[in-house]
Amino acid sequence: MKKRGRVDSLQLSWDEIGFVCEGLSLSSRPLSIATKRITEEYSLGPRGAWMVLLVNEGEVFPMHLTRIFQVGRSLITAELNRLAEAKLITCRQHDADGRRFELALTALGRKVCAQVKEETAKLVLERLKSYTREDVLLCARMLRDFRLPDTADAPAEYERARLRQMSSESKQAQSTSKPAPLKSTRTKRARKVAT
Repeated sequence: MKKRGRVDSLQLSWDEIGFVCEGLSLSSRPLSIATKRITEEYSLGPRGAWMVLLVNEGEVFPMHLTRIFQVGRSLITAELNRLAEAKLITCRQHDADGRRFELALTALGRKVCAQVKEETAKLVLERLKSYTREDVLLCARMLRDFRLPDTADAPAEYERARLRQMSSESKQAQSTSKPAPLKSTRTKRARKVAT
């Protein structure tokens, strides 16, 4: 499906491509401003506050987080352990598949999630105040298209994201059980090297 106003072959000069790449590569830095206080207060890793938001939106399995952040399981496990130590998430065995762990926010986690949303909204609205809502949403679609190339998997990814968003409220109300410790995917040897 063609995007509105899309031409068959986009032509950009190297300077224009550089301008786009500069924005893409450096845009995450200001976002860290929105999460800095939470990250420091709860001793989280660089992705911790964003993980709280994702769990709130229905990304309740660690493997999904590895795909979203495109990092290894050991990094996700380390960050989830920090979230659990800070009492922001709980982790319990999945009812249907005992090999999987399901994440949920605690009451404190929901409070932190609201704070991250508030700080992020302030930052985005302040930085993009000179643009129209339509401009901002077009930019967001373009960034998503850049992140999810036009492949057979992209439509399925969009549909999964939409379904997760629709069911996030019902999942939030679940899981008041005690957190189960997260198992590290690293070998004993790798753990020795890390210590």
